[in-house]
Amino acid sequence: MMNTPQTIVLSADKQGFFTVTAHGHTWRQDSSHRPCVRTKAGTLFFDQAQDISLAPYKTGLGAGYQLRYSGFPGSDAAFETLLWVDDATSRLHCLFVPLSLNEVVEVCWPAPMVADEPGSYAVVPYMQGYLLPTDWPQEAPKPPFNGQMCSSAAYMPWLGEITPKGGYLLHVTKPWDSAYDCLHPAGGPTRLSVRHLPSLGQMQDERSVTYQFTKPGSDYVTLCKLYRGMAEEAGLAVPLSAKGQRADGLDRLIGSSVLHVGIKTHISPDSAYYDQEHPEKNDEIIPFSQRADLVKQLTKAGAPRLYLHLDGWGEPGYDNQHPDYLPACEKAGGYPGLIALRETCRELGHLFGLHDQYRDYYFDAASYDPDNALMLADGTLFEFARWAGGWQNYLCPALSPHYLRRNYTELFRQGVTMDCVYLDVFTCNEPDECLNPRHRVTRKESLAHRLSCFDYMLAQGILPSSEEAIDWALPSLVFCHWAPYAQGGIPVPLFNLVYHDCVLIPWMLGKGSWGTPKGDLGFLHALLNAGMGYVADSLTGEAQKENLAQLKVLSALQTRLAHQQMVSHRFLSEDTRVQQATYEDGTTVTVDFNQETYEIKPPLEGV
Repeated sequence: MMNTPQTIVLSADKQGFFTVTAHGHTWRQDSSHRPCVRTKAGTLFFDQAQDISLAPYKTGLGAGYQLRYSGFPGSDAAFETLLWVDDATSRLHCLFVPLSLNEVVEVCWPAPMVADEPGSYAVVPYMQGYLLPTDWPQEAPKPPFNGQMCSSAAYMPWLGEITPKGGYLLHVTKPWDSAYDCLHPAGGPTRLSVRHLPSLGQMQDERSVTYQFTKPGSDYVTLCKLYRGMAEEAGLAVPLSAKGQRADGLDRLIGSSVLHVGIKTHISPDSAYYDQEHPEKNDEIIPFSQRADLVKQLTKAGAPRLYLHLDGWGEPGYDNQHPDYLPACEKAGGYPGLIALRETCRELGHLFGLHDQYRDYYFDAASYDPDNALMLADGTLFEFARWAGGWQNYLCPALSPHYLRRNYTELFRQGVTMDCVYLDVFTCNEPDECLNPRHRVTRKESLAHRLSCFDYMLAQGILPSSEEAIDWALPSLVFCHWAPYAQGGIPVPLFNLVYHDCVLIPWMLGKGSWGTPKGDLGFLHALLNAGMGYVADSLTGEAQKENLAQLKVLSALQTRLAHQQMVSHRFLSEDTRVQQATYEDGTTVTVDFNQETYEIKPPLEGV
């Protein structure tokens, strides 16, 4: 047993398990989850190694254990694990170090902790986030992208559990090459675990996680604030005020309402969305002038400041022929019509932005070249035909910034400028890797290339957004399309508890929208999170008045709170239907999802 000055007691065994005693509580791992290395040739369980050494490990930073595994039957594989407690932070560092490993598929280590005491729950940042009580009656939702970090499966690269005796935060330090599992059959229990992935088909460098343990009485807010500190140290928690110094228009975007409309739709016969029974529905063009009329109508009806998010403005149509998307749709009015729509927005005090895309790479794009497509580890090109444009690959991430600069150089030459831009899927889909030797890219590098696209837009004075909110992008991302809830567990705004002052998040305001918990009024979630609202542009009469009234409340609330951290969130009723968020300036927002009522203190003025 080893005892650090911070009273963290660590022990380890040769089978790959360890126990930790922190704040008087001993954490044990589930022994049925045997640590292993999965390879293409088979699975190597740690406890199958014929040569296992365990030795004390001590540096000027802390102390723990070093374990070496080799002598696997029929394999020359060898690897180490390092477990050590940091004297300065009391964090437990867990490193997997490959020494001789080939054709690795994934490394499943450390094993999940056991947190089965009554009153315990898991904290999962899948999308906006949710809590999963250990005895929750439903099975846990399966995250997308096979649980890969740096995607909508995990807006933030950490997991946690809370028990009456304390909690822990598990931080994945190389999240671009890691994934996670949240296993919870109906009725429980819950097991949270991490899987480490190879890079470019090989496992050549270490993978690591850290645990930080919390005292009895801690909760999910405690974990969020712990991670906020880590994010600040890593330079991820860049506040909106700092981004506003890089591009004009942020003060006008804050408090705006999102008007999301399209121009040209063309659905290829190859697309999964092609309507075979009603082929006439596969093509539609709405003139730029008609969208300008809509902006005028909404302004006359009393809409607060709008941000116009324009889909399908390019000649090929929405989700077609990217990255060769220019010119502006001719039948809708071409460049003159697009510019006139922008001017209408600006004359009426609104913001104007374009939807764009630099990941999907369509076969019928004018400059399509398969050598520019993302190459998988086996040398093949990923291809599918789900979206409107039909058959496609993925564009190699190294080329995305180049196509972006090419297209916007031409747009600016044509006189098309904008306040904002939406670069689709970058903050939703998993990191990419490309094995083409002419543009080889690791997952980490792919995120850097995406980030450089946001930086390019900021350098042009344009506020960038993308599909969802994710923390690797927050040094430059200003806002997103949405950051809603996964359908599982007890929804809770983990992401906003960490990053509310760093990014603007719009919300759908009605019931039944994707990402809104079943039965909930989206307007109340928007209020609780002091977010932007979406304009329901198809409404008329009293329904439109109600929507515009909701937008005015949200506009005023976000104007007050956009630069404030959400300092706490709590449930005020046993059924979790009454909730309260508190912000840095003391503002509280209380919502009742059963009664569909809310209270803001201090009250907003003028709404």
